[in-house]
Amino acid sequence: MCSCLQIYADIKLKDHIVDALLEQRFNDFYYEDCDKYAVRNLLISQREQVSGRKEYGKFSLFIDYDSAVELVEFLHEEYGKDDIKCYMIQNIEELKSRS
Repeated sequence: MCSCLQIYADIKLKDHIVDALLEQRFNDFYYEDCDKYAVRNLLISQREQVSGRKEYGKFSLFIDYDSAVELVEFLHEEYGKDDIKCYMIQNIEELKSRS
């Protein structure tokens, strides 16, 4: 069993986080574009305020708990906590076909 670490980050950090993951020897992860919806006064740019959303990305890594904690600490030290949110889903098991 493993854990799923989900990292939600401002889109401006995408390339930096990809590089950091590869440098930290995490070479098996997923990325998808997503949006963060928020109250308009919490959004910075005029475009964000009009749409009510901010462009974000979600990274998903299936790793053990201790590695996830180390990675989150590294990311928060490197990029701060304002633009990166991390969530852990534990006890994930890969399903395999019976045949």
